[in-house]
Amino acid sequence: MDDGAITNYLDVDYKKAVNFYDERAKSSKRWYRGLSVYLIVVSAILTPIVAFAPDNVCWRIVAAALSTSIVISTGLLAHLKCHENWLSYRGFWDALERERRLFQTSAGKYLSAENKSALFVESIEAILTKEGADFYSRHARGEEQKEEREKRE
Repeated sequence: MDDGAITNYLDVDYKKAVNFYDERAKSSKRWYRGLSVYLIVVSAILTPIVAFAPDNVCWRIVAAALSTSIVISTGLLAHLKCHENWLSYRGFWDALERERRLFQTSAGKYLSAENKSALFVESIEAILTKEGADFYSRHARGEEQKEEREKRE
């Protein structure tokens, strides 16, 4: 692999992959943190409302709306797998960056490699392939568990 091809790979394909995982990790983290904080705050607010609010329709509506929002937020966290995706995306981003550093410093497996550029591309593509399989496995597992629960019911 010549210098132009590896430069192009680093500038286009590698950069695109790193940016994708970085943005997805940030987005998943925001969703996870936002929904988690919302659940904590609303749960804390709901308890005194239920325990101490005067017995009238307005407070019942507020309590019902907050309870419903807790169920929806919990469902979104479970369905979107924000926490799992955040950790997975960040882990793969770290793996891509680590591979680039090893390649650029000729360390690790690149120290004695005959064709460092080809080895780098193969390693990056293996990381990307593994992430794709892990993502589908993580999300398909949830669908399979849902189908099993529905069969039992």
